[in-house]
Amino acid sequence: MHLAFAGTPEFAATILRGLAGSDHNVKFVISQPDARRGRGRRLRPPPVASLARELGLPLRQPERISEVRDEIAACDALVVAAYGQILHPDTLYAARLGAWNVHASLLPRYRGAAPIERAIMAGERKSGVTIIRMDEGLDTGDVALRRELEIPPDMTGGELSERLARLGSEAIVEVLDLLQKGELQLTPQDHLQATYAARLTPEDLAVDWRLPATRVHDHIRALAPHIGARAFHPRYRGPVKLYRSRLPDDPPRLSTGEIQTRNGRIFVGCGRGAVELLKLQLPGKRPLPAADLLRGNPLEGAFQVHA
Repeated sequence: MHLAFAGTPEFAATILRGLAGSDHNVKFVISQPDARRGRGRRLRPPPVASLARELGLPLRQPERISEVRDEIAACDALVVAAYGQILHPDTLYAARLGAWNVHASLLPRYRGAAPIERAIMAGERKSGVTIIRMDEGLDTGDVALRRELEIPPDMTGGELSERLARLGSEAIVEVLDLLQKGELQLTPQDHLQATYAARLTPEDLAVDWRLPATRVHDHIRALAPHIGARAFHPRYRGPVKLYRSRLPDDPPRLSTGEIQTRNGRIFVGCGRGAVELLKLQLPGKRPLPAADLLRGNPLEGAFQVHA
């Protein structure tokens, strides 16, 4: 089939690579415009745009996807993965066989913009991908295929995203094959079971040390490695970013937010138990393992209990 593909981040780039290696023809790729990123604020293309150029696929980066509606209408189907814009009906139904979304959760749970991070934050032990035929609701379309996987207790959001992207790239090709043969069966979602994974806000990044250690650990790993959970220390003017943690076998008895350092290790007291911080970043510095950070960077006292 002739496809249009819309996506933006690394998750979507993995889906695109899978489609490009399939028997289907990606006629063109749609991604968000280049954006200024990093300390130098240089214009950088999103991962999907970079991959499209690498693969030699025609690339469109419109401000609004509706600007390429006529090109989408010339395709058999539109595949969407973490594109970042709402599709209005004129675009949603433009392709002959409609629009198909690769969503990183087991719908109807975790509809919305941040299903991976929200699932880990909630302590879920199972996730997956769902392929749906898109309709005008938010991730409410009929289900074409679900694929599940386990979430190990120390898996980060980044690691889960990579696993789900690989799973999703296989699942969407399977769906398109069935669609082409006229053998695809769709199942309506049970909307009574729906939950919502809202876009992350700055407030969502801050660690609440009043929570049990298991919840704090889940919060930190959900935001690793690209976002970083935030903690606040009176010695530093900006947030301390936390990228790796673990639940120690020998947790010290600490008050909530209290920091203890010993033998190059950093422990912080939680509402119940303690976590060990393995990798963190002080304001204006680069991320470092705990032992390296403690060389010349005192971290005594306590973190602010709740931002």
